[in-house]
Amino acid sequence: MYEININSKMIKKCAFCRNWYDPTNSAINPKTPNLGIWQYDANVRKKRLLRNTNQKGGEFCSKFEIKL
Repeated sequence: MYEININSKMIKKCAFCRNWYDPTNSAINPKTPNLGIWQYDANVRKKRLLRNTNQKGGEFCSKFEIKL
Protein backbone atom coordinates (compact mmCIF):
# COMPACT_ATOMS: atom_id res chain seq x y z
CA MET A 1 0.00 0.00 0.00
CA TYR A 2 1.38 3.37 -1.04
CA GLU A 3 0.09 6.06 1.30
CA ILE A 4 0.33 9.81 0.81
CA ASN A 5 -0.26 12.50 3.46
CA ILE A 6 -2.52 15.40 2.46
CA ASN A 7 -4.75 18.06 3.92
CA SER A 8 -8.15 16.60 3.03
CA LYS A 9 -9.89 19.98 3.21
CA MET A 10 -7.72 21.56 0.50
CA ILE A 11 -7.24 18.78 -2.05
CA LYS A 12 -10.15 17.32 -4.02
CA LYS A 13 -9.12 13.68 -4.41
CA CYS A 14 -11.59 10.89 -5.13
CA ALA A 15 -10.64 9.01 -1.93
CA PHE A 16 -12.24 11.81 0.13
CA CYS A 17 -15.33 12.32 -2.05
CA ARG A 18 -18.86 11.12 -1.20
CA ASN A 19 -19.30 10.05 -4.82
CA TRP A 20 -16.45 7.52 -4.58
CA TYR A 21 -17.94 4.30 -3.18
CA ASP A 22 -15.88 3.26 -0.17
CA PRO A 23 -18.40 2.80 2.69
CA THR A 24 -15.78 1.50 5.15
CA ASN A 25 -13.23 4.22 4.22
CA SER A 26 -10.62 1.51 3.70
CA ALA A 27 -8.47 3.72 1.47
CA ILE A 28 -8.08 6.56 4.00
CA ASN A 29 -6.54 6.74 7.48
CA PRO A 30 -6.31 9.64 9.93
CA LYS A 31 -2.79 10.96 10.49
CA THR A 32 -3.54 14.22 12.36
CA PRO A 33 -7.31 14.60 11.82
CA ASN A 34 -7.68 17.69 14.03
CA LEU A 35 -5.42 19.51 11.52
CA GLY A 36 -7.09 17.84 8.54
CA ILE A 37 -4.05 15.65 7.71
CA TRP A 38 -4.99 12.22 6.39
CA GLN A 39 -3.24 9.39 4.56
CA TYR A 40 -4.75 7.74 1.52
CA ASP A 41 -3.84 5.01 -0.91
CA ALA A 42 -3.75 6.61 -4.35
CA ASN A 43 -3.86 3.29 -6.20
CA VAL A 44 -7.04 1.78 -4.73
CA ARG A 45 -9.80 1.56 -7.34
CA LYS A 46 -13.44 1.97 -6.33
CA LYS A 47 -16.65 2.76 -8.15
CA ARG A 48 -17.45 6.40 -8.86
CA LEU A 49 -21.19 6.58 -8.28
CA LEU A 50 -21.94 9.48 -10.64
CA ARG A 51 -20.53 7.77 -13.73
CA ASN A 52 -20.60 4.12 -12.67
CA THR A 53 -16.92 3.70 -13.52
CA ASN A 54 -13.87 2.67 -11.49
CA GLN A 55 -11.57 5.50 -10.39
CA LYS A 56 -8.31 5.51 -8.46
CA GLY A 57 -8.38 7.26 -5.10
CA GLY A 58 -5.63 9.64 -6.20
CA GLU A 59 -7.55 11.13 -9.12
CA PHE A 60 -9.17 14.55 -8.91
CA CYS A 61 -12.93 14.80 -8.67
CA SER A 62 -14.69 17.59 -10.56
CA LYS A 63 -17.93 17.04 -8.57
CA PHE A 64 -16.15 16.82 -5.21
CA GLU A 65 -18.19 16.64 -1.99
CA ILE A 66 -16.08 15.95 1.11
CA LYS A 67 -17.20 12.90 3.08
CA LEU A 68 -15.29 13.60 6.30
